[in-house]
Amino acid sequence: MTTLLIILTIVLFILQSLSLKLVKADTLAEKLLSNCFFTLPASVLAGTAGLLFPGQNGFSPVTLLCGGLFGLCFSMTILFYLSAISCGPLSYASFYLSSSMLMPAGAGILFFREEPSISLAVALLFFLTAFYCLSASGGEEKIGRKWLLFCLLTFLCNGSCGIVQKTQQHLAGGREALGMMSIGFGSAALCYALCFLILSRPGGQDVPPKAKPLAVLRRNRLPVCLLALSSMGGNLLLTLLAGQTDGSYLFPLVQGSIVPGVALCSLIFFREKLTLRGKLGILAGAVGIIVLNL
Repeated sequence: MTTLLIILTIVLFILQSLSLKLVKADTLAEKLLSNCFFTLPASVLAGTAGLLFPGQNGFSPVTLLCGGLFGLCFSMTILFYLSAISCGPLSYASFYLSSSMLMPAGAGILFFREEPSISLAVALLFFLTAFYCLSASGGEEKIGRKWLLFCLLTFLCNGSCGIVQKTQQHLAGGREALGMMSIGFGSAALCYALCFLILSRPGGQDVPPKAKPLAVLRRNRLPVCLLALSSMGGNLLLTLLAGQTDGSYLFPLVQGSIVPGVALCSLIFFREKLTLRGKLGILAGAVGIIVLNL
């Protein structure tokens, strides 16, 4: 059953990544609004599902705190990532985003007394190779301290999401996952809304007509629905699995499967060309999955 849930989690996160490709948002204001529009229904969906599964509902102090931290880390990840790609190469920023799985994997060993293994170390090397091959374009683009700072913050915030999920399930005894998702996505939606209001305040940047809330929502109805379902479902299952499975195994496996999976789906559904480096990346990811499961 755990294996099936892990596979479903990977599929949902691949769907989330593919859905992001469908979002029509060019400016920062549009991206903030589209993110707000999918995190808000995700929060409502998690809260509604909690009525059907009372064992995973509940808002204890631990869940409230972890939910708020998850929402903050989740929203800051996107904001710092958008900032990184706006002032430096997208390819290497993606590598930092994917490599953040090292944080929850390391936290599992350091703080939750999970046993390290040689297969884990070898698998991590293959996954890092896959991330590099599938994200780094090899082009010579100018980077600076500002870009590096945004990449580092993206790495820290995205990695912190997994640590918060693992911590909540550990402290709550494997319960209240839906409660945490409801609080988490609600907090993320609030962060996006506040950032948009700050951006559009008098004296701030001008928000073009196409970045008005209703205009953005009309253009992105399908991806918003897909993102709400896939992001909430994927993070819910990941949270539940974090309470049942070693984080040093779970997070590398999920992230290590998502990146090659997205590359293959992009090749099939979006007709994207796959370079030799991309083929090597998919191969490295497949080998990493096999080694991790030995």
